[in-house]
Amino acid sequence: MKILAVGAHLDDIELACGGTLAKAIAKGHDVKMIVMSKSGYTNYDGRVVRTEDAAVEEGMRAAQVLGVKDIEILDYDTKDIPYHSSVIETLDHKIQEYRPDIIFTHWIFDTHQAHEGVAKSTITAARRHNNVYMYEPIYPAGRSYMGFRPQMYIDIDGYEEQKLEALKMHKTEYEKFGNQWIEGTKARAAYRGYEMGKKYAEAFEIVRCELNL
Repeated sequence: MKILAVGAHLDDIELACGGTLAKAIAKGHDVKMIVMSKSGYTNYDGRVVRTEDAAVEEGMRAAQVLGVKDIEILDYDTKDIPYHSSVIETLDHKIQEYRPDIIFTHWIFDTHQAHEGVAKSTITAARRHNNVYMYEPIYPAGRSYMGFRPQMYIDIDGYEEQKLEALKMHKTEYEKFGNQWIEGTKARAAYRGYEMGKKYAEAFEIVRCELNL
């Protein structure tokens, strides 16, 4: 099976579905990550929080920890990835080229404007595909007026530590948010695992799901 995960920034995919991707690779599935920006970040006061070079280097290391060999990093603006025909057509081309069986992307009600733009653009570009899922946002993203609806769960017991190690490869983000970033992510996975009777899990909201009987 071919699985495509699309994210706005380097660390988004690892946060929300890193355990799922690590498990899929261990089970012999083919996984591709598309990250829409090089993810350098400058604060409103002009302070550089994360350079593009650092973000890309960290992202490549994180993908390596998960076992992802196919990662494509595009060059859209970190803060402003719009729901626009140019983004849709880029993703349409990438999707048709890769021909995935499953597509993961951001939650459409995420309050981060770049996440929302990527979610809408991915869903539009994936209009010909029947297995499209939105991964759960992790703080500080996703603090929305809407509630995330966990509709599909994937057991990631045995892959949670691999996911957390991948996150730690994002040293600039780790330094910014501290160890609570890691502990909070682990706690969310434990909570989702509890909901499905497992130790750790990741949850997804369904856009479309094809059930083969």
